[in-house]
Amino acid sequence: MVALICCLPLLAVASSLPVNTRLGGDFELPSTLDDSTRLSDFKGKVVLLNFGYTHCPDICPMVLNRMASLLNELGEERARVQPVFVTFDPARDTRERLREYLAYFGDDFVGFTGSEEQLAKVARQYGVVAIPQQSDSAAGTLFTHSDYIYLLDQQGRVRALFAKSDAMDDMVEDVESLLEE
Repeated sequence: MVALICCLPLLAVASSLPVNTRLGGDFELPSTLDDSTRLSDFKGKVVLLNFGYTHCPDICPMVLNRMASLLNELGEERARVQPVFVTFDPARDTRERLREYLAYFGDDFVGFTGSEEQLAKVARQYGVVAIPQQSDSAAGTLFTHSDYIYLLDQQGRVRALFAKSDAMDDMVEDVESLLEE
């Protein structure tokens, strides 16, 4: 297991993946599913959670593609895992824009947006870094941001953070270990 766990303290559980008690928590935001969706609506499923924005030229598409690859590795178990994407660019990332963008990665991806204040609160809950940078290009505002995939168990607790350096086999193993709990 190579998954990064950050920000102690951790609570040990039966799995080899500890519970991160400093990061995470439920939130309620407009989503690609409804005007108001809670993260806890996915209780009972393992969640792969990522933060980003649809105008990201490189990091976000790579991370979302990695999430899609991980889901494809799970075969039939994929139905028990919910991919979630939370934007930190609400000015451009409407629910419709998120629907169109996330469809490239899979029909089961759910996107969340909201007001700047709502999204900043959720980002703080998960320790997300997103720093806006004005660009002279047609892309407009770009963000320097973290790129972790948060692995949440069926109760919505953060159990691991996957970095781009983590091997796909290790990530699949960690997801499967939570599915067995």
